[in-house]
Amino acid sequence: MNYRAPRGTHDIFGINALGMSLLEQKSKEIFKKYGFEEIRTPIFEDASLFMRSVGQATDIVEKEMYVFEDRKGRKLALRPEGTASLVRACIEHRMDISNPAGKFFYSGEMFRYERPQAGRYRQFHQIGAEYYGNSSPAADAEVIVLAQDLLAAVGIDKINVHINSLGCEKCRPFFRKTLIKYFSSAQGLCDDCERRLKNNPLRLLDCKIDAGKFIEVPQMADYLCEGCKDNFNSVKSLLKSVDCVYTVDEKLVRGLDYYTRTVFEIRSDSTSSQDALAAGGRYDNLVKELGGHDTPAMGFALGSERVMLAAQSVGLFNNFKDTEKIFIAIADQELFNGAFAFAVKTVRNGLSFNKDISVFGPINGKSLTNQLKYADKIQASKTIVFAKTEFENGKVLIKNMKDKTQIEAVINEL
Repeated sequence: MNYRAPRGTHDIFGINALGMSLLEQKSKEIFKKYGFEEIRTPIFEDASLFMRSVGQATDIVEKEMYVFEDRKGRKLALRPEGTASLVRACIEHRMDISNPAGKFFYSGEMFRYERPQAGRYRQFHQIGAEYYGNSSPAADAEVIVLAQDLLAAVGIDKINVHINSLGCEKCRPFFRKTLIKYFSSAQGLCDDCERRLKNNPLRLLDCKIDAGKFIEVPQMADYLCEGCKDNFNSVKSLLKSVDCVYTVDEKLVRGLDYYTRTVFEIRSDSTSSQDALAAGGRYDNLVKELGGHDTPAMGFALGSERVMLAAQSVGLFNNFKDTEKIFIAIADQELFNGAFAFAVKTVRNGLSFNKDISVFGPINGKSLTNQLKYADKIQASKTIVFAKTEFENGKVLIKNMKDKTQIEAVINEL
C-alpha cells in the first residue's frame, strides 16, 4: 500500500522549510523588539473551551473542529486557533493577576476541517500575539503595526490594511437587531446565512456568496456609542501618525464571537486570494468570560502557509543563500576514524565561530569515485579528501567541486 499524507495536510521540506524557518525566526525577532515573550500551549484542549470562547454559532465550532473523546470519555478538540488556549493559560497560571499587562506570542499547528485550497490546509501553522491588560487604542495600533512589520520582514510590503469597529456590549445589540430586521425580509439568502440570521447576524456582512447582493445594508458606524466612536477615531489617528495606510471596511466582522471594538485584516496584492494574511482584533470580555479577572486584550494571528505563498510571489526564495556544504571523503578505508573525527571537529568549530557551513561525510564502504559523485549530488562546494600518502605527512587534499581544481592543505591549519 502506498501511503500519502491525509487530505488537507502537507509535508514541508526543502526551500519551503527554509522559508517557514525564516518567517518564524523573523517573527521572534520582531516580537521581542516589541516586548512580547513566547508561550507554548498544547495542541489539544477541552472542547468546551473553544465552544465557549469562539462561539457556538461560528463555522469553526459548527463545522470545522476536530473533536474526539479520550479513553475516559473526556471530549477534547485539536486547537482551531490560538487565542482561546492563551487565555486559558493566562487564567490557569494567574497571569491575569501577576502580569496584568502581559504581552505574549506563539507559533504552531492549528486544525480545521475545511475545504483545502491554495494556502489553506486542515493542519496549518499560525504565528500570533496577544496583548493583555491595555484598553488603550494605542494597544490596537501597536498590534496592527506589529503585524505589518512582520510581513514586511519577509518582503511583503504591498499590503492593504482593513479596519473596522464592532462596537461593544452597549451598542452592538442595537445593530444586531437592525441587521436581523433588514435580512429577515431579504430573499435568496444562502443556507449558511439563513442559519446565521438568528445566531450570528453580523456574519451575513462578509458572506462570500451573498456579499454584493444587497444595497443600503445597515452600517455599524451609525450605531456606535460615543465611547466606541472615540476609541475608533483614536486608533485611526495613531495609525496615521506612523504612516500606516488603512481602509475602513464596514463589512469586516471576523468569524469569531469574542471580538469587540477594533478588528482588522491585512491582505496582500501579492496573491490572487482574498484571504487575509494576518487578522485579529480586540476581545475585552473573553478573559472574564472564561473565569479570569476583567482584563482587556488585543491580538492577531497570521497564517504561515498563506504568508509563504505571498512571500514566494515577491521573490523571497530567490534571495536565499544556502549554507556552504563541505564533504569529507576518504581514499583509504583505514582513514575513516581520522576523517570522522575531523568532520566532527569541523562542525564544532563552525558552531563556535558562527561559520555558516554544513558538513557531510565521511561515508564508509564506498569508492572515492562514488563519494565524489555524492558530493556533486548534494552540491558541495568543496571536498576534503583523506588520502594515505598526504595524511601521513599531516595533509589532506581539497577539491573545488565547481572548477575541479585541487590543492594540498595542512590538517592542523584547517
